[in-house]
This record gives sequence, C-alpha cells and structure tokens, in this order.
Amino acid sequence: SSGINAEYGQISAETAGGCLLTSTGNGNPKISPERLASDTAERVIKDIDEGGCVDSYMQDQIIILMGLACGVSQVRSGPLTLHTKTAIHLLESMTAAQFTVTKDPNPAPGEQSYVIECRGIALENAYLTQSNSTDMD
Repeated sequence: SSGINAEYGQISAETAGGCLLTSTGNGNPKISPERLASDTAERVIKDIDEGGCVDSYMQDQIIILMGLACGVSQVRSGPLTLHTKTAIHLLESMTAAQFTVTKDPNPAPGEQSYVIECRGIALENAYLTQSNSTDMD
C-alpha cells in the first residue's frame, strides 16, 4: 500500500447508442485507490452488460420524473433495484401514475434488460404561468 487513500471514485462509459452510464465509489482508509477503481469499474461494466440505458443508481431517480410527466414514458434498464421497486410502489400509492415492467423482448445476447413504462400524472407547476415567464424578461 502506498499510504494514499482515495476518498471518491467515478467512472463513466458511453454506449454506442449514446447512453452515459456512471458508477461511483466511496473509499476509506482500508481500501486502496486501486481497489476502489477496480470495484467502481466492475459496477459500470455490470450495468453495461445488463443492457439498460440508465445505470442502477439512476433507475429510481428517473421513475419519479416518469410518474410526474405527461403521457407515456419508457426506459430500458437492467434488473430493477430495490430502490426502483420502492419508488414505483410509492408513486402508484400516492398518485394516479401507472407503471408496467416487462422483460425486454429484444435483448442482446447475455443481457437481462427490462422495459419500465409509465403513464404519468401530467403534473404542472401552477406557479409557472405564461404571464410569470414574460414578467421576468
């Protein structure tokens, strides 16, 4: 060990389709910078291999936006995380948003991807009106 401790690591990868997948890691004095980098790289490679267009850390965050959006939204992801399942459950319990999760019908070999679809509630911010936006000009 060199005695150098990494506190944070981030690795991003862009897929051929333009999706940006990112993985982060938090270091501590017991983990070498090399181990932190290796573990972080393994997580982003796992996300790529699963075939989603969002990484495992973005899944639950995008669910909230899909639930609030107008119309039908879809996103392709790897296997759903517990946070994602919880976000879906909470949004369906608290709003009229409706989600369906199906296995991707056309995965690439070795992929375990899913399609999450949502009919959102079309939430609009009542404080952002046409007259308010022109007042700021």
